[in-house]
Amino acid sequence: MFDDALKQAKKASRKESSKKSDIKPKIEAQKEENVSEIKPKKRQSSGKRTDPDFKQVGAYIRKDTYHKIQKLLLEQPDQDFSDLVEELLTAHLNTQVE
Repeated sequence: MFDDALKQAKKASRKESSKKSDIKPKIEAQKEENVSEIKPKKRQSSGKRTDPDFKQVGAYIRKDTYHKIQKLLLEQPDQDFSDLVEELLTAHLNTQVE
């Protein structure tokens, strides 16, 4: 009685695994077709990151200073942090050169 139940369970398990293995190649083929259809849009690079006249640099500043500057810059949507740093460094250079 138990042997028959065990045999039936094994047969059912084999059928399930064969069904899954049949489905897997179909899904993989569909994925490959979909990937080949997707083509990234070509768009013109813009921004400071891709502009060769700009260089990304890092500096350590105090957290409270950074947070205060961020709050001020939220009120000035036409200027970002890098614009402010560029402006301040240029002003500093102008005072040093003169």
